[in-house]
Amino acid sequence: MSIRVPYVQSAASQQVPPPYHFPDVTVNAFYMNVSMERVQRYCDMYLNIGDEKTREYVYRPLAAWPYATVLYLNYPTMISAAPASPHLGEVPYSDRGAISQTEVFVAIPVVRYGRGAKRLITDTALEWALPFIVVGNPMSSVCGREMLGLGKLLAEIENGVGRYPESFHGRISLPGWPDDEPGTMQRMQEFMRIETKPVLPTPAGTQPPYRTLATLLESPEASKLVGGLSSVSNFIDSFSLGLIPTSMRTVGLKQYRDAADPQRAVYQALVTCRAQYLNVRNVRFYNELDIDMYFNDIGSFHEILEVFLEVDKKPTGKPHSVNTVAALRFEADINFDTLRVIREFPIDRDGLPPTPGASDLVSRWYRPLRGFFGPRRGVGLP
Repeated sequence: MSIRVPYVQSAASQQVPPPYHFPDVTVNAFYMNVSMERVQRYCDMYLNIGDEKTREYVYRPLAAWPYATVLYLNYPTMISAAPASPHLGEVPYSDRGAISQTEVFVAIPVVRYGRGAKRLITDTALEWALPFIVVGNPMSSVCGREMLGLGKLLAEIENGVGRYPESFHGRISLPGWPDDEPGTMQRMQEFMRIETKPVLPTPAGTQPPYRTLATLLESPEASKLVGGLSSVSNFIDSFSLGLIPTSMRTVGLKQYRDAADPQRAVYQALVTCRAQYLNVRNVRFYNELDIDMYFNDIGSFHEILEVFLEVDKKPTGKPHSVNTVAALRFEADINFDTLRVIREFPIDRDGLPPTPGASDLVSRWYRPLRGFFGPRRGVGLP
């Protein structure tokens, strides 16, 4: 019989358990091409863990969507929706006030395929990998890493209006090393910057708006495709033509080091969470041909860029410009919930039996048929 060990609440933990509710979030989304080869390399390193012969799944990029999305989010209010947990010795975070924050992440869709005829049907799912995520709130950084398995970094984030009214300016500064020479001191450096012209329609800009995605969607031809509407504005507000993921299930590798041997892990698991975008409204497009977006390919930043950008083998020391294929701004209410550990990996221990692994890879559509609250399958069990 297993014994449930209670978590020891401490003000030093800064961990606020999900679910969360984020009303009135402003999102600026920018879509860029991504290398499928680099996405597969990321999947193999961080998601396809363990012996390929015995692993029940494999992650691959979504070939039909060869794009990465850079999202700048401004959360004016972040509310814990977790039920109160009595007898913790301190006031639960769900009974405290709200916080606000800015956040930026790169999202890439990946598909988890179950291996074998049965698992291919029951365990296959679309999820979103976040190879890069930064936040401006230290509590969110700690909580995201230790609870959710997201590799959040604490950064200085600028997220607001640019040179023109209704335009956007975004900037991220991170601690990093300008080169890999011994003795080089770490310092805050600009990692990326985005500048746009005002949302369309606008007389400002240097590129003709008739070539943009927004103009295409407002054309009579596009209107006929969505039911003969004279304008697709309402259609965009309601469905965003797939550019806005109304339900994004993230996946990340949550792991802890062995204090006695830092090269080993004492815990590894794949964790998923659901980010549900509700009441999407005020969708406006930017001219994607008139956007300046670049990442600084300097020093230690190069290791981050290699994950999702086509960069040289060594840092160039120069800004790496990226072309966007679509860009838009919208507002939404976001619920972040349904935290699931879908795969715990067995860990070898010196002189002790290995820790057991467990799987809960069943897709959401199949869970009602299998039972919502059934026990998780042990590794190697059907």
